[in-house]
Amino acid sequence: MQGIERKYCDLCINALLGAYQQLMGVVCSETLRKVAYGKGDTLGLDAIPELIIVDRLRRFDSQAIIITEELDDQAHRRWPRESDPSKQPIMFFSDPTDRSDQFKKFFENISRDNSTTKVSEIFSKIDKEKVWESMFEAPVSITGPTGSITCTRNGKIVFSVILNYITATLYVITDIDIYEYKDENILRRKELSLADICKKGKRIVFPGVGKYDLEDCKKFVTFLGKTGYEENFNDSKIFIEDPEKFLHHRKPPGPPRALYLSELQNKYGPVGFILANGEKIGEWMHWLSFVKYAKNENGGHALQAYEISLERPWTKNDMLMSTSEPYSLFCDDDDNRYLDLSRLRNFKRPSQFRCMMVVVPYNNERIIHVLEQHQYRRITGFF
Repeated sequence: MQGIERKYCDLCINALLGAYQQLMGVVCSETLRKVAYGKGDTLGLDAIPELIIVDRLRRFDSQAIIITEELDDQAHRRWPRESDPSKQPIMFFSDPTDRSDQFKKFFENISRDNSTTKVSEIFSKIDKEKVWESMFEAPVSITGPTGSITCTRNGKIVFSVILNYITATLYVITDIDIYEYKDENILRRKELSLADICKKGKRIVFPGVGKYDLEDCKKFVTFLGKTGYEENFNDSKIFIEDPEKFLHHRKPPGPPRALYLSELQNKYGPVGFILANGEKIGEWMHWLSFVKYAKNENGGHALQAYEISLERPWTKNDMLMSTSEPYSLFCDDDDNRYLDLSRLRNFKRPSQFRCMMVVVPYNNERIIHVLEQHQYRRITGFF
């Protein structure tokens, strides 16, 4: 990473830190209150982190483009017109609160008799991780609600930062390595740096599927929880037999989903691959950092990514759920591979852009062979 990129990484780490501290400092009823900010159904638990994240990024760099579902109009006005990656500016893709529906139910549960108590005080009195896992699924390190930011520059992924709001754990994904960082004093920390996390954090290993049998290699995680997604998935033809028997989670988290392929999942059952099932860009953009930077035991890519293009693509809210190469963000121009984010200018709401993408361990030959038989495009190295 260049010096300026390290500064941006520090900025994003502290934007998420500030969002977490602000969320912990309000009373529980404020997290569940509807607010005027953004869409009509926006709750405090969505707005509080987003306002902090956006304010921190804008105060540091007023020219940077910030993409969230709430900021589409502002981002669209300043979107780069040039497809030349060298002319594409610093851009931040953020999902300030992933798993909002589950987070809402969690707050409703823990605040029944404590609506005017600060979130941090309630968290200190309960086993919040156990409560979350009992309501949803283990491990909370993967399934918990998160805030996330991914940075791109000149058509390339630079880094991603993800913070779990239940465990107060940061995941920082850069060319240095992939780190997990947890600090018992995080509510009192005024700032953190990438150097702090590299020094005190724990490296996350992506072990591959070497110990899996063929059936385990087929187990997967994707979103099938709303109308249209199951039909879209079935058309990918990854499975000939009923895929339900291999489905590990049908309403999984978005940004941290790649962690299902890491050691954090070891005690909770095998996962052979993850899929973006025609989901919005804010769900899967952060996976690209994992694909780019996770290394296997030989120093090669621990993860591979494939883009799925359906012959007759489905749509969701007037957006294609899978894209063929001419519509793809992953461009191959005279052997210059890059993310052409200028293409998102064609959409009134860039954050609604959708994609089908498989991320799979490098040695999961069972799934990789299926993807290649269908001639789905391998996009590792495009970003």
